[in-house]
Amino acid sequence: MTPLVDVVMVILIFLMLAGSFGGATHFLVARTAGNFSVAPASRKAGDFVLDIGLRPTNDGGFVATAGKITTSDSDVLSKELAVQLAAFHNAGTEPGQIQVVIHPARNVKYKNVIAVYQAAMRAKYEKIAFATTK
Repeated sequence: MTPLVDVVMVILIFLMLAGSFGGATHFLVARTAGNFSVAPASRKAGDFVLDIGLRPTNDGGFVATAGKITTSDSDVLSKELAVQLAAFHNAGTEPGQIQVVIHPARNVKYKNVIAVYQAAMRAKYEKIAFATTK
């Protein structure tokens, strides 16, 4: 049985060395701590930045603030963001020119960050990024 284990181990090592680990890499555009400007590579001249602030509540929920929008419900946020996107479109701004940046506070739960991200996706925003906190 030992020779079979040796052969399998050699084959495994060969496949690990011969395999390609440098496949396509995908990144989320995000801000680094202390840097409050969107990365130049992700933002073009003429892009509009829509900041969504996200802070926790005592009951484990969240409060999202985006301009005049303040809500703790992701469905309401999605509808209000869609209305805002329609207003941008009526003003001549294409959806691809709008960079949404989600700013979660330190103690916001991940499920709430994902809920806000999904709300922006349902509102049909194309470029969504995350800002980090210290």
